[in-house]
Amino acid sequence: MKRLTPLLAALFLLAACGPSARPDDAPAPIPDNRALAALFRDDQAARKDGGPSPMESLADAERRAQVRAMLARDEVRSRKDYWRAGFIFQHGDRPEDFLLAHALATAALSLGEQDGAWLAAASLDRYLVATDRPQIYGTQFIAFPDQPTTQSALDRDLLTDAIRKATRVPPLAEQAPPP
Repeated sequence: MKRLTPLLAALFLLAACGPSARPDDAPAPIPDNRALAALFRDDQAARKDGGPSPMESLADAERRAQVRAMLARDEVRSRKDYWRAGFIFQHGDRPEDFLLAHALATAALSLGEQDGAWLAAASLDRYLVATDRPQIYGTQFIAFPDQPTTQSALDRDLLTDAIRKATRVPPLAEQAPPP
């Protein structure tokens, strides 16, 4: 009984020191960054009619600069924030943009944003293509004026279709260029 007394005292102190967390208590949701959501809407609108114009590419760069500033100020915090920021960097123009997009998509996925799985795959593919390596998922296609759209070089042997499916990428047999 003497051994139980310190244990009971410790349990009593833990119970008396404040509310205990129950497993069913979920943390309060983190609010989405409204300014980032607006940048994301603009980013997507620029791609509605076949991709951004040269002027829109300047706007893309400005959006990335704004998101970098938000990241530096720790204003990108919710799962949707990370996903939206990842998409904006996915539309970058340097390998570092695509690598950052991949990291942001991975963060979104780790916070529960399931759409982050495809973005993580696509941003890694885009990074690989930008660094002259074959993509591994099969998400990147090249469109040249007056030519059919073709898939960028692809390492067909590294990943299985089960891995592609887990990341919301179609299996190789179903991959086709965008319309």
